[in-house]
Amino acid sequence: MQIYQIDAFTEQLFHGNPAAVVPLTEWLPDDIMQRIAMENNLAETVFFVPEGDQYIIRWFTPAVEVDLCGHATLAAAHVLFEEMGYMAGTIRFYSPRSGLLEVSKGDQPGQLTLNFPSGPPVPVDAAPLTVIFEGLGLAPQPLFKGPYDYMIVLDKEEQIAALDPDFRRLAASPGRGVVVTAPGRESDFVSRCFFPQSGIDEDPVTGSAHTMLVPYWADRLGKPRLSAIQLSARRGYLDCRLAGDRVYISGYAKIFMKGEILAPHLDTPPPHLDTPPAPLSIRHAQNMVDEWIRTTGVRYFSELTNMAILTEEVGEVARLMSRLYGDQSFKDSDKGKELSDELADVLWVLICIANQTGVDLTTALEKNFTKKNIRDAARHQQNPKLK
Repeated sequence: MQIYQIDAFTEQLFHGNPAAVVPLTEWLPDDIMQRIAMENNLAETVFFVPEGDQYIIRWFTPAVEVDLCGHATLAAAHVLFEEMGYMAGTIRFYSPRSGLLEVSKGDQPGQLTLNFPSGPPVPVDAAPLTVIFEGLGLAPQPLFKGPYDYMIVLDKEEQIAALDPDFRRLAASPGRGVVVTAPGRESDFVSRCFFPQSGIDEDPVTGSAHTMLVPYWADRLGKPRLSAIQLSARRGYLDCRLAGDRVYISGYAKIFMKGEILAPHLDTPPPHLDTPPAPLSIRHAQNMVDEWIRTTGVRYFSELTNMAILTEEVGEVARLMSRLYGDQSFKDSDKGKELSDELADVLWVLICIANQTGVDLTTALEKNFTKKNIRDAARHQQNPKLK
């Protein structure tokens, strides 16, 4: 099994963000891929498998599988173009968690351009999230949330460079990680990205974070083309462009190492190691339903039809609950039905409605938790009926 190590978003070795790239012909078990990523101990290990005219792609930190990774996608494209003889000018990747992604050859020799979905950040209530500011050593201030990370905007590049986070404290914050950004001296903006929740204290260069940073700075500076520097110790340089609901991120890559994974018994877990498969996230579920509808279901039913189906499925749950836990007796037509299956039907239709109406259920649920934490911080504890 071939493996490559690529420095992404740099033209020099030992700079940018290193990623391990493992091309596959068929998928390994999830726990095996997670253990390979743990063994590599890089910010990201990317796996991809050819499927038709595209490649299915997945990314793992040493600790978890993630929804999107820019530098490892750039690294995977570099391997395909430079090491595996891919001839077309654009590579189509499909992520079960993030949808369609493309990487094209850029305007300059060796340059590659990511085409990723835009994820503009929105203001959130900072009051319940003081752990973020405590972990960064900052006073509470406006806080934003993108699809994956929280974001704080400071006034000067020097403030970004001076940050010395308490990673243990910061790891207690929710979300994938925290991004801190400011106007740059030699670029339109700078940033640093901290992901102790995902097993990476500071990521050297984070393409996926720029799907949030670019729409923010494009709006603030009033221009769609932006230059960016990520102020990690290894430094990363990105040329960015916002076009509608897509972000184009350009950079270079250098191959550091290539070799072979020598593990003849990859399907046999080592003794004393019990790593569970990566759980199914809400965003992954939304993408899976959308992919099934696109490839198998022909098209979505209309929103009104799905609303009626949702009502029908909830009725089926109520019908079964009244027989399992209530006073009604089972009829022959009810026997053999499982509550888990009926609840899954409800969730399926709910996800269909969310997909049709553009609702990111992950973000919506996070906002809902924040709302409830504020509104109900003491209300239920003070309710005598609950004691």
